[in-house]
Amino acid sequence: MVHVSISAEPLFTIGPVTVTNGLLGAILASLLLASAAIYITRRARLVPTRLQTIVELPFEWIFGIVKTQGGQTWRTQLPIIASIFIVILTANWMSLLPGVGTIGYYTTEHGERVLVPFVRAAAADLNFTLGLALLSFVVFVSFGIRTQGWLGYAKEVLTPEPRWLSPLMGPIELISSISRIISLSMRLFGNVFAGEVLLGVLLVIGPIFVFVVMGLELLFGAIQALVFALLSMTYVVLATMQHGEGHEGPAPVGESEAPIAPQDVPSGG
Repeated sequence: MVHVSISAEPLFTIGPVTVTNGLLGAILASLLLASAAIYITRRARLVPTRLQTIVELPFEWIFGIVKTQGGQTWRTQLPIIASIFIVILTANWMSLLPGVGTIGYYTTEHGERVLVPFVRAAAADLNFTLGLALLSFVVFVSFGIRTQGWLGYAKEVLTPEPRWLSPLMGPIELISSISRIISLSMRLFGNVFAGEVLLGVLLVIGPIFVFVVMGLELLFGAIQALVFALLSMTYVVLATMQHGEGHEGPAPVGESEAPIAPQDVPSGG
């Protein structure tokens, strides 16, 4: 039977490092992205080919979202938010590749012979999603400090509006900021792990159902990647927003940023 464990299973050790099937999935996703980046950049054309256009579509999509919703620091945010989106999207969709989660070795657990896969979807490993959540936390805190300074950002977190409630709201705001690490990591892990369990169950029931679920997994994988990236962007916007600022979105051109130069707009599409 197919074995779906809530934690990644160890495969082998290299010195003090234990390599799990989730870590192997993350490494393969990184190698896939690096190879695709090298291939595309070396063959990029001013007039894009069909392959280049397809590759640029998700980047143009996330570019438009960050530009309109990312506030005054959207230009600086764009590479980070787009990278988070593409990494999670690749990690999510890797679970649909042939052999991922289905090719491995058999072992006996609780008297049953179960299959432990060699490669597991990286996002189904809590270590991977927790690492991304920690990265997101460091990003929005660093943006807040960069925009407002150490004292300004600390004052923003510990003395939120209204000021007369700061002794009560300050600790709550601090806990809320730190708890984003848990919410981001558990949301992504829970959805991807649930998809793995569902695929494993349907493999036992009948292969005909797998194709339906695979289509849904493509959609849900993209949605989860987008949700994680947009939440990270929202936290950056909140961290760079000072007391008294509204939520009107990015400042008008000419007041806080220069007009968009032609080279800033991705080609293709």
